[in-house]
Amino acid sequence: MKTTVSVMHSFSSRWTVAAFTAACALTLPGQSRVDAQGVRLKSGIAMVPLTVTVTDTTGKYVRGLTADDFRVFEDDVQQSLSFFACDEVPVDVALVLDTSGSMRADLPLVQAAATGLVRKLRPIDRGAVVEVKDTAGIPQPFTSDQGQVEAAIRGLSTSGSTALYDGLYVVLKEFERERRTNVGVRRQILVLLSDGLDTRSHLSFEDVMAFARRVDVSIYVIALKGDVAPTPRSASDGHILHAAYAMGTVARESGGRTFFPKSARELPAIYSAIAEEFVNQYELGYIPTRPGGDGAFRRVTVRVPPQTNALARTRSGYYAARTRAGM
Repeated sequence: MKTTVSVMHSFSSRWTVAAFTAACALTLPGQSRVDAQGVRLKSGIAMVPLTVTVTDTTGKYVRGLTADDFRVFEDDVQQSLSFFACDEVPVDVALVLDTSGSMRADLPLVQAAATGLVRKLRPIDRGAVVEVKDTAGIPQPFTSDQGQVEAAIRGLSTSGSTALYDGLYVVLKEFERERRTNVGVRRQILVLLSDGLDTRSHLSFEDVMAFARRVDVSIYVIALKGDVAPTPRSASDGHILHAAYAMGTVARESGGRTFFPKSARELPAIYSAIAEEFVNQYELGYIPTRPGGDGAFRRVTVRVPPQTNALARTRSGYYAARTRAGM
């Protein structure tokens, strides 16, 4: 059943302190060890989650690292890891597809490529389908039933304009709700495909960027045909340049990536590359040494040993929860 979601105000969302066991997990002394899909919530102390991608100079994923290989810094102050995992962390993937009228010719190729990604999901993973046109709708909320996700993709049709920023906001709100209502540790991935500029949103890029910094969702942007590639040929192309900056910034700040295919024929390879990435990531978490409550943005960096000749990529930071008046 298709759901249409209204845009609402946001608030900070972070994991509660938890311990879990995975194929390669670190649990601190004194914590309980339970399955990653049934995390036992602890004392209510907020913990900052980080999804980290590590690649070498050729772009190849670096596997086999341990918790001791990672150094996490918040505003240049090193933090102690509260947990670490590299295998068997369930993934929630929201496939956000531009179904405005301009996508009519490419929709069959888009549907085939997106379906290919769904078929790479494991039984422990979940998928959702979101369409963006004049408004944002959710034809298929998160489910582990791959058949339902594929059916929702095949059932999409094109019409209207593109409310891109509104669509991103709606999906991020859905991720936030899922994190509040599910006690398990789940990696959250948003894959957005669009072939043009935002022409319909009520929200601005700044609204979406501020909210994206409040949630731990890795965002991957596929700008079909390079329509938002940073190569304006005249002053009238300024909107194109701004769109390139906006989408690139959203992906980069979240720890994701941006792709600029020239043709829909490149989409299967791109969706496959994204699927490969999110099964080759590490999940880290820490309890900040600096007390919260101020609502300020805190910049986060992750480093790995120089001898690995690798680079760690994650979200740029997060907004600390603001303490409510009278509390």
